[in-house]
Amino acid sequence: MKVPLKDIYEDLNFATDRLSTQVRSLVLGILALVWAFLSGTKDVLPLKIGASKAPLVLIGGICIFTLVLDLLQYMCFYLSANRVRLRAEAAKADTAEYDEHSGIRRLQRFLFWAKQFTTLGAAAWLLTLILVTVW
Repeated sequence: MKVPLKDIYEDLNFATDRLSTQVRSLVLGILALVWAFLSGTKDVLPLKIGASKAPLVLIGGICIFTLVLDLLQYMCFYLSANRVRLRAEAAKADTAEYDEHSGIRRLQRFLFWAKQFTTLGAAAWLLTLILVTVW
């Protein structure tokens, strides 16, 4: 089935937006669990992971770092789009094109993938701690 390139661009925009939304949701959920395990209330027993709470603190740190990666990715996106807009306006052009090889676009792509991997890493580490503690 052939699909117009315009539709593929729309699909990619939709997918990357959804991935970013899922990253934020998962990271905030992990942070909430980490906080609950660290604080240990009457409703949530503290996660017993040995004498040190360092693994939970590190997982929380990874989550905060992931949110910073997300912010930086969107800042790069803004800077890239604004640069293209300014060039198009200066040339009095109706259309413009991103330079996919520019440093800012490469950084944007790197940050997108970095936040996916840090999220998956934090989630896997927390799940491992929970499973090891339960068994």
